[in-house]
Amino acid sequence: MHRPCLALCSAAFSIALLVAAPAWAAVIVQDTFEDGDANGWTSTGDVSVSTAQAIGSYSLRLRATANSVLNTPSTGFTGVSVSMSLAATSLETGDDCYAEVSTNGGGSWTTVVLVQNGQDNGTFFTQSVSPAGADNNPNLKVRFRSTGGTTGDYCYDDEVLVSGTAGGGNPAPDLSLSGSGQFGSVTTGNTADRLLTVSNTGTANLVIVSLNGLAPPFAIQADACSQATLPPAASCNVTLRFAPTATGSFSDTLNIPSNDPDQPTTTLAVAGTGSAPGGGGFDPNFDPLTGNGNVSRSLLTYSTLMNGPDPGSRVDLSAYAVPANAAQPDHLFEGSLELFGEATGGGFAEIKDDFAYTGNADTTRKHLPEFDFEFVQTGTHLFPVARGTMTDSHPEWEYILEAGRVWKENGDNGYSRASIPFTLHQKNANCMHNGVMSFLFKADGSTSRVAYQISSETCLYFKVDMWGSLAASYTPMPVANADGLRADYQAEVNGRMPVKPISALATDHPGADPSQFGASSETDPAHVTLFGFIIDGVHYTGGCQTRYGTYPYCNSLVLPSYSSAKSVFAGLALMRMELKYPGFSESTIAPRVPDCAANGNWGDVKYRHAIDMGTGNYGSALYMSDEGRSHTNNLFLPLDHASKISYSCTQYSRKVAPGTKWVYHTSDTYILGTAMNAHLKTLEGSGKDIFADTLVAEILAPIGTSPTSHVSRRTYDAVQQPFTGWGMSFLRDDVAKITRFINVDDGRLAGTPLVNTAHLDAAMQRSPGDRGLDPLSGYKYNNGFWAHEIKANVGCPVDVWVPFMSGYGGISVLLLPNDTTYYMFSDDDTYLWMKAAVESHRIRSLYRPGARTAIGCGWPHRAYRPNARIGAPRAQRDRAGRVPDPPTIGSNVAIPANPLPTSPYAAPRRKGRGCTDGNFGREVRIRAGPSKGPVFCGSALGRDRGDPLWRRSVVNP
Repeated sequence: MHRPCLALCSAAFSIALLVAAPAWAAVIVQDTFEDGDANGWTSTGDVSVSTAQAIGSYSLRLRATANSVLNTPSTGFTGVSVSMSLAATSLETGDDCYAEVSTNGGGSWTTVVLVQNGQDNGTFFTQSVSPAGADNNPNLKVRFRSTGGTTGDYCYDDEVLVSGTAGGGNPAPDLSLSGSGQFGSVTTGNTADRLLTVSNTGTANLVIVSLNGLAPPFAIQADACSQATLPPAASCNVTLRFAPTATGSFSDTLNIPSNDPDQPTTTLAVAGTGSAPGGGGFDPNFDPLTGNGNVSRSLLTYSTLMNGPDPGSRVDLSAYAVPANAAQPDHLFEGSLELFGEATGGGFAEIKDDFAYTGNADTTRKHLPEFDFEFVQTGTHLFPVARGTMTDSHPEWEYILEAGRVWKENGDNGYSRASIPFTLHQKNANCMHNGVMSFLFKADGSTSRVAYQISSETCLYFKVDMWGSLAASYTPMPVANADGLRADYQAEVNGRMPVKPISALATDHPGADPSQFGASSETDPAHVTLFGFIIDGVHYTGGCQTRYGTYPYCNSLVLPSYSSAKSVFAGLALMRMELKYPGFSESTIAPRVPDCAANGNWGDVKYRHAIDMGTGNYGSALYMSDEGRSHTNNLFLPLDHASKISYSCTQYSRKVAPGTKWVYHTSDTYILGTAMNAHLKTLEGSGKDIFADTLVAEILAPIGTSPTSHVSRRTYDAVQQPFTGWGMSFLRDDVAKITRFINVDDGRLAGTPLVNTAHLDAAMQRSPGDRGLDPLSGYKYNNGFWAHEIKANVGCPVDVWVPFMSGYGGISVLLLPNDTTYYMFSDDDTYLWMKAAVESHRIRSLYRPGARTAIGCGWPHRAYRPNARIGAPRAQRDRAGRVPDPPTIGSNVAIPANPLPTSPYAAPRRKGRGCTDGNFGREVRIRAGPSKGPVFCGSALGRDRGDPLWRRSVVNP
C-alpha cells in the first residue's frame, strides 16, 4: 500500500504515526503494493501490479525497457533513508533491473539496488541508502527501472520505504557547486565560457556573499549568485570567461563565500592555455548561438524526450534541427552515450522492398544495432570520436556517425539539447539509410531517452522508415586527446568549401537558371538525396529532402560511392602509384594474384587493361550482360576475400586480346585492387595498404576530405581487402574537394602533382590520341572514368567530351571541361544530366579551344574565361587494336548517362529503347537509333539475386 504521510495527512494520523515510531524511524512514504494498485506512480513502458513474484501478495512488475517514478518529498525531515526491494527473472547479459533515488527531481539518479543476469531467480534483494541532499527535500523521488531486451525480461519491485527524523537536527544551509573551471586550449584573441551552478542542498537558507578572486585573462562574465539568498533546493548560475591575449598556461582560483557552516568559502580552480592562431588550438565558443532560448516547441518536447513511449510516432525532421532563437548550451558533453533496448525497440515501416527482406515478422533488420560510442562537444557542435563505417556484430546494419549540434531551450528545465545525424550502412553493401537522434543531457550525466528517426536513404531496392524512443545513459568522462580532436574537427569544418543554396546561383551568375540543376524532368525529386553545382570555389546545393521534411544536417549527410569508387579509388590510386613508380600501370596481374595466375587467362593482362574494363576475359560482349548475371552474387555476397577473388579470377574465359574490347566487370576492379595492394607491399613494406596508405594518406587527407571518406568497405576476414570498385562513403564537401582536385587542380596540390597527370589528362579526355575504350556510341571509358560527347547538345563546332563518374541507383558526378562540377545522388535508377551540362555551358562555355579564344558554341558566354587552363596532351600509350571514335549521338538519349553504374548487389534495369517488362532479363536487338544493336535488358537486382524469389521474378537469360 502506498502511504504518504506529509502535510496532507490528518493531524490525528500524523501524531499517532510519530508517537508510535522512534524519532529516527518516522515513515515519510511507504508502498508495499498490497492494495493491488500503483496509484501515485508515473510509469513508462510495460508496467503493472503482479502476483508472480512478491514479498507479500503483490509487487510492481516491469517488462522489457520500462520505468516507474514516485514523488517522495522529505520536507521537514532529516536523516532521511530510502529502502527498496527488487527481484528479477529471465534476464540475459545487458538486461538489468534498477531501484533508484533522485534528490534533484529526476535530474540524476543514485542506484539503491541493482539486479542483473545471474541474480534473476526471483529472490528479492533489499538495500537502504541515505543519499546526500535527501533531507528536507521537496524534490526527492524514487524510481524502478528495467532495461530488458524483450518482454520476457521481468523486474519485480516491492517494499518502498522512505523514512527520517521529523523536525530533527539543526537546519543548516549546504553549498554545492557543479561545473568545470578547465578551459583547455584557446586561441589568443578568442574567448571561452564555462557555466557553474551553485545549489543549496541544505535545510536552511544559503546566503552568498560577493564572488571574487579572478584576474585577467579570467573573469566573471555573468553572475546571478553574488548577494543572493537561496532557499533549500534552489540554485543560481555563474558564467566564467577565459580570454587569453598571450600564449602560455594560466591558472587562478574563484572564491564563493557564504554562510555554509562547513565551508564558509568554497573555491574552484580555473585553468586555461592560450595558443597562437594556427598553432593547433581550437575555439571553445565554436559556432555560437545568439538566441535567448525562448523556443516554441510542439514536437520532441521535454516531456516526450523524458517520458515518451517507444516507438512514439514519426515527426517532421525540423524537430531535430537547431530552432530559431536557440541559445548557447549550459552543459558540455564529453564521454559515452549508450542506448538500451535497440534489439526490440522502435518502429518500422516498409516503403520499398524489392527482395522481401523483412515481411510482417520481426527481424533484426527492423532494429538498430547496439549503440555505445564516445562523443566530444566543441562549442555548439557535438561530434563522434570514431568516424566512417564501424563494423559490428549486427547481421544487417553498421553505423556511420556524424557531427550534430547542442543548444539550449528554456523549456528543457535546465538540460541542454543535442541532435546527432547518423547513417545505417548496409552490411557488406553500400546502401545508406540516413537518420537523426536527439536527447537532453546535463554535464553530471543526467540524460533523457533518445528519440531517433530514419526517413530517407540512397538505396534503389530497399526503402524504409525507422523511428523510436530508447532509454539511454550518458557517462561523462575524459576522452583521450579531446582537445586535439576538437582542433581537428574545427579545422575540418572551417576548411569546407563555401556553401550556398542552388537558388543563389541566379544572383551570383545573372541569367543562370538554377532549376536546370536537379531538374525534376530528369530525376524524380522524391528519389533525390542531394545534388550540387560547383563553380569558382562556391558549392551551390539542393535536395536534402526526406519523407518527413528537410534533413536538418545536410553537411553531415553520408553518401554512398557505389561504382564512383572505380574512379576515386581504383583510378586515382593507380595514377598515384604510376607517379611514384613509373611503369607501374604496365605491370601484369598474374604475378600479384595467385588465383588469377592459376587460371591462366591473366598472364598478359596489365593493370591498365583492368582499370579500362578491357581485360579480354568475359562471357558476353553485349552491353552489361555479364554484370547483370546472377553469378555475380559470388562476388558481392561472400564476406571473405578468398571467395571474392576466386570468382573474379575464374568466372570468365579469354575471348580477345587485352585492351581491345570494353566489357564491364566489377570483378576486374576487385582484381586490380588486390594486385595493387600486393604490389604496394612488395615496394613499401608488408604493413602497407593501398587504400589507407596510398589513396587516403597521399591524396584524400592532403586535399582535406573528411574522416568519413577515409574508411572503405573491406572483406570480413584477416585479409581485410578493400573492395576498390565500390564501398566508399562521402560527405558532399568530399565530393566538392575530390572533383576540384581532379578537374580544376589537375591532380595537383599547391602546384605539386599527387598523381600521374598524363594519365589523368587521358581520363579527362584532354588527350585526343588516347580517349579510351567504347562502352556505347558516344561514350568512352578511360582509366576508371566515363565520358560522353555532347557537342550537338551545346551547339559547339567540335567534339565536347564530358568526363563523369557514376554509381548504382542514380549517382552521377560530372567533371565538366569548363572547370565546373555537377553531381546528383539519387536512387530511382535514372542517370540523366544533360540539362545541367547545358546550363553549365550557358554560364561558362564547355568548349576550350587550344588557341584559348572564345569561339561561339550557340550562346553568348558571359563568364567564359579566355585564359582557361588547357590540359596538355600526353604521349599515347599502347592501345593495340582500339576502335576509333564512333559518331557522336547529338541528343539527350534515353540510355542513362551511366547505363550501368555497378552495385555491390545490383545491376539496375536498363532504361533504353527495346527493354520492356516482357524482355526483362533477356538480350534484345534495338533496330534503330543511337543504341542500335544488341543489348542486355538487365534487372534492378538486390542483395539476394540468387534467392528463389528473384528467380521467379525475372526471366533468366
